Amino acid sequence: MRCPSNILHSQLTNSLHGLHKQSQSLRCKSLYLKARANVGHIRTQKSVDVRCHTAALEREAIQAEALEDEHISRDTLPAPSPGKLQHNATVFVEEHRIRAYEVGPDQKTTISTVANLLQEVAGNHGVALWGRTEEGFATDPVMVAMHLIFAATRIQIEMSKYPKWGDIVRIETYFSADGRLAARREWSIQNALTGEQLGRATSTWVMVNLQKRKVAKIPDEMRQKLARFAPDPPRDAFDKSDHKLKLPALELPAEIEGPMQVARRSDVDMNGHINNVTYIAWALETVPRDVYYNYELQQMEIDYKAECHSGDAIESLGSSIKEDTNGTGIRRYIHMLQRCDDGVCRELVRARTTWRPA
Repeated sequence: MRCPSNILHSQLTNSLHGLHKQSQSLRCKSLYLKARANVGHIRTQKSVDVRCHTAALEREAIQAEALEDEHISRDTLPAPSPGKLQHNATVFVEEHRIRAYEVGPDQKTTISTVANLLQEVAGNHGVALWGRTEEGFATDPVMVAMHLIFAATRIQIEMSKYPKWGDIVRIETYFSADGRLAARREWSIQNALTGEQLGRATSTWVMVNLQKRKVAKIPDEMRQKLARFAPDPPRDAFDKSDHKLKLPALELPAEIEGPMQVARRSDVDMNGHINNVTYIAWALETVPRDVYYNYELQQMEIDYKAECHSGDAIESLGSSIKEDTNGTGIRRYIHMLQRCDDGVCRELVRARTTWRPA
């Protein structure tokens, strides 16, 4: 039996499985594949004369037609763009896809996820500028030779909207000066596909001598590098009036006492101390349950005052801030993490959180 002739171009384009009867003829398959490969060159009024029984689509053709299957949403997912330096190497940009283990029950990222992404992009920025070293966290070779690292003393994160599972976020980061002993790093967070602004962050960093565990002056060579790779004019994520606002001390006894936290070995990062993000998670344990689940964390400001080590027991305390919010429904809390040894307590972290109705 001869195959039907006059198979139109549109039929080949829109339905590659139009040749649907089984056949034992290898020539039929060859002609079909040849016709399919030349669909773009065949005029609509022309036909293909297939001289064999109509053949069933092979697996290859079925896969090519996957998008026509009503049970398949898409055959590919957009990929995040690789990290790269822009604007004469003064800005580093990187994209990340939000993974399932980075979100909560509502499929939205947590503030800890955001902080981890900021830290990751900052580290990759350092690697892009001065390469990867065998010691420390994205540390310049000059700093390695002098046993110096950057340590955060303050981080401020504000989110207008949290990305969800599967979203791709675009994060920009860059340096700015902050006196003789400190440097600042800024971030901007966007939805990579829509360009929507999701959040912003700023941070203050100082040099710490790893051997002495004390704050050190930033070497002139390092300061020159930071100045060279900082935007000019400076770009501040926050207005000066909204940055470095003093965090009030927590008055004892606190309204809320969170569960005792124990610093684990797995909490230690490449700089040999408990990672900054770990403290954020501990502090949030003092947020009232109804606020945590019915409000959204708009902003978190964290002052890092001292470090702890694996095995240390950490107390987490918190209280609400009494203020007039002009009917906005905003709630604020002050948090403190402290380590107590033999009755003597030392404040490790002080934080303030701002919550908006969900």
